[in-house]
Amino acid sequence: MKEIFDAMREHSQEKRAMNRENSTDILVKHNIGFVSKNNGAHLIVEGNDCLIDYWPGTGRWKTRNGEKGFGVRNLLKHLGI
Repeated sequence: MKEIFDAMREHSQEKRAMNRENSTDILVKHNIGFVSKNNGAHLIVEGNDCLIDYWPGTGRWKTRNGEKGFGVRNLLKHLGI
């Protein structure tokens, strides 16, 4: 049973790492300014009217105005791209 949970945890960690890399590449490709914190686990994105906290590993984002969303594509829509 422990081996199953270890394999699931490893898969989850690999997926989050891949999400961090891919999402950061998408933001760079679209020339969206951001500051990377905690080795890329937390990005502070320059929004239209406020800063946006974005966690690319999970895809969660939250504007400093209180709006919330999920996924880099929805973040791009929010930014009008």
